[in-house]
Amino acid sequence: MQKKDHYVIIGNGPAGNRASEIFRENDKNARVTIISDEGFPFYYRHKLLDFLSGSISDESLQVKKHLDYKKNNIRLRLGQTVTKIDPANRVLFLKHMEKIEYTSLILATGGTRSILPSLAGFEKYFSFMTNYNEALALKPALSGIKKAIVIGGDLISIKFIKMLINMGKDVSFFLCKEGFWPIELTEKMSENIASRMKKEEIKTILDDYPVNIFQTNAGYEIITENGEKIKGDIIFYFMGLKPDIDFIKGSGIDTAEGVLVDEYLKTNYKNIYACGDCAQIYNPEFKDYWISTGWDNATLQGETAALNLLGEHKIIKPVPHKIFEVEGIKVNTSWWKEIQE
Repeated sequence: MQKKDHYVIIGNGPAGNRASEIFRENDKNARVTIISDEGFPFYYRHKLLDFLSGSISDESLQVKKHLDYKKNNIRLRLGQTVTKIDPANRVLFLKHMEKIEYTSLILATGGTRSILPSLAGFEKYFSFMTNYNEALALKPALSGIKKAIVIGGDLISIKFIKMLINMGKDVSFFLCKEGFWPIELTEKMSENIASRMKKEEIKTILDDYPVNIFQTNAGYEIITENGEKIKGDIIFYFMGLKPDIDFIKGSGIDTAEGVLVDEYLKTNYKNIYACGDCAQIYNPEFKDYWISTGWDNATLQGETAALNLLGEHKIIKPVPHKIFEVEGIKVNTSWWKEIQE
């Protein structure tokens, strides 16, 4: 009896879920498994702020429920961490030493928090909101916060500050333009953000950075390069995402900033593809690699990767231009982004 194919997807975001749907639609008999280190089913990550503020419920945050996977005969393994990949033998190793054999593998691990090297030593003092578990932990704490410090280097940090202000919080904002994500801030953009923030009585620090952080009986105190002291009940840290690929390094799969793939989303192994925020995609026109952002891009890449693993030969194309605007900054979230002021 011929052994069934086993399609394994690491990552339970839009790319991984779309890939699982394509596998099931095209192969009714194969085994399809999604592995995720998060303990919550597929959810709208970009709606975490709405969940945190109470605008939407826990249920409204979910894209799929456990029953949806069961109906499609897709095995969902939550709270499972892959620690090692053995591409030569087509085996994954989980944290608890379980081995999982696969026929084909899709890497859709998304992004993980990015910490500036100069601030890495203070990570224990920071509160994050990069996933559901972190948002869930923050939610009950928000009501007791009066003064918040936000160290920001992404567009979400600006939206988060707006949420805090609407909740009646006092906010001090370190705008770290050098590490801004997913775009590179120009001087004009930085000044524009700072100007708008100050109009709303948000203390904005532009060219002065934390050099020391202390935990006090009242909360936290930040000492800046210029000797200023900033005090707050809590420090929120938003510095964008980086590809979540640490466990892949050393496996033989080619990586740089992300997992290196060609325009078909194939790695240097014919049965391993990567898509979404963890993939660094080659563009033959520009002769360069790029990491895409955005839900629509991830969904399209998940679909393309799965179809190509099944034998098609589709070149990944960017989704139509979608302009995302925050505080006067316009970002084109298509694959090859253009910055507009």
